Amino acid sequence: MPLHAKEFFDELALPFASGTVVGDTYYATPAGNSPLRLRIEFARTTMDRQYDGLRLTVTHVERGVLDTRHLSFAEHETFARRDAAQGPGRRGVIRDWHKDGPAPWAGAELTGLRKAIEALARIWCPALLAPRTQAEPAPWAVRWHEEFWVSDLAVLVRLHEATQAVFGLAEAGTYDGRTVSESLHNARFYVMDILGLPLDQGMLAEAAAVTQLTGRRLGPDTAGALDRISSLPLDEQRALVQAAAWRHGAATPAARHPSPSPALPAAAAIRPSARIH
Repeated sequence: MPLHAKEFFDELALPFASGTVVGDTYYATPAGNSPLRLRIEFARTTMDRQYDGLRLTVTHVERGVLDTRHLSFAEHETFARRDAAQGPGRRGVIRDWHKDGPAPWAGAELTGLRKAIEALARIWCPALLAPRTQAEPAPWAVRWHEEFWVSDLAVLVRLHEATQAVFGLAEAGTYDGRTVSESLHNARFYVMDILGLPLDQGMLAEAAAVTQLTGRRLGPDTAGALDRISSLPLDEQRALVQAAAWRHGAATPAARHPSPSPALPAAAAIRPSARIH
């Protein structure tokens, strides 16, 4: 059966305004120009399609993976009641061995996992816990469809941020084993969830990202250019995405002063192999 990841993370109810689910993986990006990214996925056991917890990964757009934590279902009593009712056997795991039926995590108690994830976010990405505020003179759908958007600096800045979000999604995907093309395929929905923009604006962000990646205008040879990029090793694809994101960031539509990257937590404060209880 499928993992029903979207429904799982909805039930988990993480307090991150920027959170979204792509495939079976949850992503969150702090507001502003933060270089940090948070990724949460189901942690596989040595047995195929069996999972014993969640794996959290904090990445930096330039430095790569900063921290990885394994939050086991058993340690956080996610399925304590289910396992007690079933009696002896393999505990604290879920399996997606069948195509039909209820979600394999049905009946989960998610409080322990939620608290552990929030604790990690406070260490690495405290900005994730701050609600996003928008000082916008009109709803984005109105600004987009009723005003001449190409001369509206606020809309252009928003689209610029949306394209940066697409690059962030594509880069994060390379750490999950997805090619750039696979990540770009549904990037418009990611933009819609992350920034609250209409789907057509998400498509423009996709187009801008592809143009930067391929170095050419959209046209008959775009598909071939993306196929060539996606045939490269994932680390090379990641480097191309990072370079394209840098070029796009340098062409900001607003006269903004770049802010320094936030200081990273002291290495001594984090033990990458530690678990959160």
